Amino acid sequence: MAQAPRQLTPHRSALHGFGAALRQWRECRGLSQRALGKRVHVSGDLVGKVEKAERWPSSHLVESFEAALQAAGELVRLLPDLERERRLTDIGYRLTDDARSQVRVVMPHPDAPDLLRSWHEQLASLATTGNRIGYVGMASTAHAQISIAATIGRRSRSARRREALIAQALWAEFLSWIDEQSDAVEADAWLRHAQQHAVEANAPTLASYVLMRQSQRALERFDPGNAIALAQRALEEVRLPGRIRALLLIRQAQAYAMGGDQNACAASIDKAHRVAGSTDWGSELPIDLGFHCNPVYVAAHEAQCRLLLGQPTAAADLFEQLLGQWPDQWRVDEALWRSSLSTAYINTGDIERAATEAAKALALAAGTSSTRALRWLNPTAVALRQQTAVPEAAAFVLTYRQATLEACNY
Repeated sequence: MAQAPRQLTPHRSALHGFGAALRQWRECRGLSQRALGKRVHVSGDLVGKVEKAERWPSSHLVESFEAALQAAGELVRLLPDLERERRLTDIGYRLTDDARSQVRVVMPHPDAPDLLRSWHEQLASLATTGNRIGYVGMASTAHAQISIAATIGRRSRSARRREALIAQALWAEFLSWIDEQSDAVEADAWLRHAQQHAVEANAPTLASYVLMRQSQRALERFDPGNAIALAQRALEEVRLPGRIRALLLIRQAQAYAMGGDQNACAASIDKAHRVAGSTDWGSELPIDLGFHCNPVYVAAHEAQCRLLLGQPTAAADLFEQLLGQWPDQWRVDEALWRSSLSTAYINTGDIERAATEAAKALALAAGTSSTRALRWLNPTAVALRQQTAVPEAAAFVLTYRQATLEACNY
């Protein structure tokens, strides 16, 4: 008797995502693994192992799959993430399952010199992976890298020491993202460490970026005055790259919206739109910290500002437009924006759609282990508790209660 195909988990890693996409396209074309193997000159067994994320495909094999399946470019578009993930495994990382079936990043040899030499690539890859699958298990890696960088910094002078300080600042900022999913106090502490290291390294672009993150944290605490002050302090740096400037303008716009100043909010958003998407990240840093600040990112925050300004219909319309084509790798962000969309529908009186979007956001929050996303859903949950005569609302309230209890018990 033929065995049922193994259930795939595309969001666990880039390798798993490629395997799932490959199977989907193969089945769409009505091909067996053996038949596809013949077309690309490999065995059917190898095709099966690639689909199950048991074997890394070469770039040539990915291109061969693409051509054989006529996959509209989908398979080759996954190649950069595959290559980044493979480079991580080559320098000592491996992906394993933890108790919650999340991917953990394990560093078996934290003192290996290759890890520090390639720290910026590791950080960029982990940040991308974290937004796709969640940040569970990554803290130990960041702690180890900070320790390595601190040790090198103590033993070095001049440029090498500055590089180590920048490394500590960037890994500390990354730890703030990890802790922001659960522990806001620790997140703020890591941002203070990041700011200290950036200032000591005389890295004004990095220091301004950390100020932007501190402004973002102030907004999470509903402190628009401090958020504006922090963003303005950073904007005084004249050499800021365009995308980091756009991020700071977005924080200002959010704070103005929170305070009800529609004109100031619109002015900041307009400026952010004009500079977002710039590629001038600044020569002082080895990675582009503002890479995610593209026109879609700005538009999503514009929708949130409209919601804060009491324009739920306009906010819902913009969120719907954006989320219909939302990048799959930004799943944590998607959870937040679907939560905001559910709030918008609450405010328009569309309870059924509010509950439907809240359920989608909850599934994403659970899938990425983001307590922060759960927190964003709380206002919707409170409102829907008063609407349990609507079946979708009753179902969400029950599921949300179970999810929050599990988060508390973990």
